Amino acid sequence: MNLITLIMRWLHIGGAIILIGSPFFIRLFLLPALAGEDPEHRAAIIERINKPWRMILGMVILLQIISGVYWLLVVVDMPAEPPLYQILLTIKLLAALGLFFLLSVLAGRAMMFASFRAESKKWYTASLICGIIIVMCAGAMRLMPLKQQGKALASVGAARATATNGP
Repeated sequence: MNLITLIMRWLHIGGAIILIGSPFFIRLFLLPALAGEDPEHRAAIIERINKPWRMILGMVILLQIISGVYWLLVVVDMPAEPPLYQILLTIKLLAALGLFFLLSVLAGRAMMFASFRAESKKWYTASLICGIIIVMCAGAMRLMPLKQQGKALASVGAARATATNGP
């Protein structure tokens, strides 16, 4: 694995931790903690949190897209992957796009999405579900290439043994 691939992998994993961890924190801890506050005070706190979060969120989503596209174009040989891997990747990509959209809308200021923010508990729960789908698909995908690598390494080892010891 070369240095760029390693950096892209860690950027992708780090970004996923931030994007999947943030709705867990917000839905399970922040929103319940603010439930007892009066609406104006709660809105002011959420706005103070969202102001720097918008910028971080945009950068993390951009890094996720760049590192994900790099991984698909350079590292993964899609035609060689089994159909189940391709299906899981498609589900993971759709869930990631849903997560990007929900987090962007919930942190944003656009008035056309004010109804999303008014029902933020419901939409943060939906983002949690997207995050869980992403993690489950990524875990299943990670196991599949390891099995293929094991088969490939076994065949390389057998070929080396044959070449060393003769036919």
